Amino acid sequence: MKKFCHINGKILLEEDASVSINDLGLLRGYAVFDFLRTYNGRPFLLQEHLNRLENSAKLVGLKVPLSKVRISKIIDELLKKNKLKETTIKIIVTGGASKDGLTFDINSPTVIIIAKEIHQLQVELYKKGVKMITYDFQRNNSGAKTTDYITMLKLQNKKEKQKAFEILYVNRGLVLEGATSNIFFFKKNTLITPKNNILAGTIRKFVLGLAKKKFKVEERDVKVNEIKSITEAFLTSTTREVLPVVKIDSNKIGNAKVGENTKWLMDVFKNKTYLL
Repeated sequence: MKKFCHINGKILLEEDASVSINDLGLLRGYAVFDFLRTYNGRPFLLQEHLNRLENSAKLVGLKVPLSKVRISKIIDELLKKNKLKETTIKIIVTGGASKDGLTFDINSPTVIIIAKEIHQLQVELYKKGVKMITYDFQRNNSGAKTTDYITMLKLQNKKEKQKAFEILYVNRGLVLEGATSNIFFFKKNTLITPKNNILAGTIRKFVLGLAKKKFKVEERDVKVNEIKSITEAFLTSTTREVLPVVKIDSNKIGNAKVGENTKWLMDVFKNKTYLL
């Protein structure tokens, strides 16, 4: 079945979509984006994602030219046209076409909205948990969701060789975030998550709200050497939701099995989303 996308005010077939070879998103990597999904066909936390998109754009000197209402209507139209059961939605804003590759018109960005079918993770990963490996790195403009994923991509072979699911960025002795996720730790019944120099995910915020109903929650700097003393861990992201982590580098987390507190959060998350 043919799929549709949106580029600069037009909804067209993906196979007919194109951007200028002079676009600063291509030439300079000058772009931000946001990424969300649907549950039961409805965009989840849409306003939170649109708020973050605007903030990301502001942090790097771009401007989102469309109102939130307009973007919402475009997304609704794409969902109807693409007729997918559940969908991921990516909204991209670039610096737009540039005559010299150096300058741009802040009022003429390129806006792309893509709606794709969700690819679910294997259920086994949620039952057994995954491994992360650390890498010393802090993203530039950490508060902005930019399209710069060079570090993540160059580590792909290393990740595969070590049979890891995700990279965990650390810097100056502190745990920061996953390459495409946020990280959480339990020390017994206290939930801990890094606070500074990260991209604060919308799912991170949502999970924190759920957790505060049952656990003590600490948003703070987390030292790398604390990993050895944590009892449970999990990562969060739009498509992976709450995914247990049972090993970081050579460190087994707890008994290297999915913990009871993590299971509770996974269940509550599902009840709050899949039953929308």
